[in-house]
Amino acid sequence: MSDILLYAAVFCWPIFYLFNHVFPRNGFYNAIGNDFYSLYYKYKLYLLACLSQGHFPLWSPAEGAGYAFRDNPFTQALYPLNLLLVIWYKISGGYNPLDHQIFTVLGISIFALGLFLWLKTINNNLRACFFATLVMSVSFRVTEATRFPNAVHTFAWYPWVLYAITKVMFSQTLQDAVTGGIILTLSGVLLCTGGYPYCIYYSIFLFVPYTFIFLVGSLKERLFDPERIFWRRAAAVLLLSGFLVILICGPYLQWSRELMAQTAERPAADFAYSTKHQFTFEDTIGSLVYPPASSAEGWYFFSITALLVILLYLFAASKETSETLPVKLFFVGWFAVISYITYGKQSYLFELLWKYLPGFARLRVWPRLNIVLVPILAWMLSVAYNSFETSVLQKKENEKYSRTVKTLAVLAIIYAVILGTQLYMFHNKIYNPLWLKYFKNVASSDIKFIIYGAAAFIFIFALIILNNWRQRQSLLTITFVLLIAAATIETHHVGANMWTHKAAVMQGRISLDVAKINRVSFQYPRRYYNGSISLGSDFGVNVLENWYFERYMRFLRQTENELEARKMLLGQIDGRRLFFSESIEYPTVSAFLHDALRYRENTPEVLSYTGDELILKFNAPAEGYLSFIDNWDYGWKVFVDGKEEKVDLLFGTFKSVKLSPGMHHVRFSYQPGWFFRIKK
Repeated sequence: MSDILLYAAVFCWPIFYLFNHVFPRNGFYNAIGNDFYSLYYKYKLYLLACLSQGHFPLWSPAEGAGYAFRDNPFTQALYPLNLLLVIWYKISGGYNPLDHQIFTVLGISIFALGLFLWLKTINNNLRACFFATLVMSVSFRVTEATRFPNAVHTFAWYPWVLYAITKVMFSQTLQDAVTGGIILTLSGVLLCTGGYPYCIYYSIFLFVPYTFIFLVGSLKERLFDPERIFWRRAAAVLLLSGFLVILICGPYLQWSRELMAQTAERPAADFAYSTKHQFTFEDTIGSLVYPPASSAEGWYFFSITALLVILLYLFAASKETSETLPVKLFFVGWFAVISYITYGKQSYLFELLWKYLPGFARLRVWPRLNIVLVPILAWMLSVAYNSFETSVLQKKENEKYSRTVKTLAVLAIIYAVILGTQLYMFHNKIYNPLWLKYFKNVASSDIKFIIYGAAAFIFIFALIILNNWRQRQSLLTITFVLLIAAATIETHHVGANMWTHKAAVMQGRISLDVAKINRVSFQYPRRYYNGSISLGSDFGVNVLENWYFERYMRFLRQTENELEARKMLLGQIDGRRLFFSESIEYPTVSAFLHDALRYRENTPEVLSYTGDELILKFNAPAEGYLSFIDNWDYGWKVFVDGKEEKVDLLFGTFKSVKLSPGMHHVRFSYQPGWFFRIKK
């Protein structure tokens, strides 16, 4: 029963920490900004509306003049937890932004619970595991990511994978090994379908080094309680689980990869693109002691309180130095390597990986790789907290006072360096541009990092002296609680308010009739607006930066000198998206329209339109082409009178089919395949 209460406390901790994200007060709540609403919420609402109507959307006609939906990572279309949201959508009668914020925070709760379970398997000190979990699960790297719900629900499964690997490795029975394998398979599937491919790729830098530990006997014995590993059984379970994850998720990941290959600025390796955002050594220092000086794209501040505990573990004198030194070097080395990679073009290691590691060159915003530091730092913090209790607070009587003086001296030196760094950055107004641009609502909190840091130092200093006088178990518990409180106070003033603004609670929930929206969309002009998917029948034809089909963006660039004609073609004037012309081989939109508008009275009759399929009845006045001004993609097929015909391309991006004179039934159907993305 006590374990269940402990797990419940861990799961509920992020909800309590982000209370104003979840529970409105006086009709207002902390609404997350940035991409949260305009991108992730809108996709989620659209998906849930479709699923609730029994339709799984493959294609999105409501954005960018047509774009793949299922294969778009932003949609998180195949994430299993969507089933729970569909149930909620149907019960509550819709879905609003606050619902999606709760869903996002629950992703952090999943992360926290997995982190605690994993740490428990490798550290016998329950207080150490609990402290590390509560601190790191709401560190800046985690709470900053709430603007990207898909990212949260991808890295939420990191610790579950680590837990499963550990369980399999140390299983002493076949049943334990199979249980670990099942957890590994499920968490692997959830990670791969979470909708944030970058976090999937980042996991290489977490899971590979972690698995390596089990192969190095001396390191394994120091980091874990020595247990016999049944290598054949463990290897078989791990390989089988990995195979199942690839079998289940491989097609989806390949679909997304192939879609990205057609998307603007994604196909080819571009070093400038990959290094557009980068961390520096200054950012690393800022992340540790003074967040305003660090880029929010990669910061991971987790309080001076917890940092002092880690630094005491690393630098305080100990008789077990020879035993703990390899462990310390391992943690510091892992941290340093990840940090060095994020330095981008200032890192030789980054350049090496960019050239030779498959897939590395196609990614950008590499500071976000620091998400893998959260489990690493949590592990190190749990080890450091254990050392803090055993080596600092519970010393033997004959070494009590001398060791206390040395520990206090080391603590004072460490804090002096931290304070000096903070004051230097504060006095010289060293602020990252993101802090100045997007964090105005918490800008006045910069001095609090120094004030709370000083309070943390005084608090830990006093704890060491107090515990030097008394060594009761109850005092350790009190110390544990107070340390959690101190760390929380340090991070909460910014950590629970970043990227947010006060918003009124929406009255009721939003529900969509997507079938009707698609059916009547031909009656509404399309709009050229900045945004992703439209939630109404006024479908969008504009593009987001670095997104949507490169061929369509090329069309937009090449037609900037004939905007009025382009508006007519795209349906921005009257919603028209179907044109008949004798030819589609024209150099300009105006020339095409000159041909097509001769047949403006010959309008196809729309019999059915679902977004994935358009069925038309059309009496062709002559031999020519019927063009559907909706982007082409692999998987689009066209059937004329029941027979499949070739899909031709108008201006290299829109779908056309050649027709003979007379009455025809035409069906454009998107059939991308469920195991292999059809390329025809």
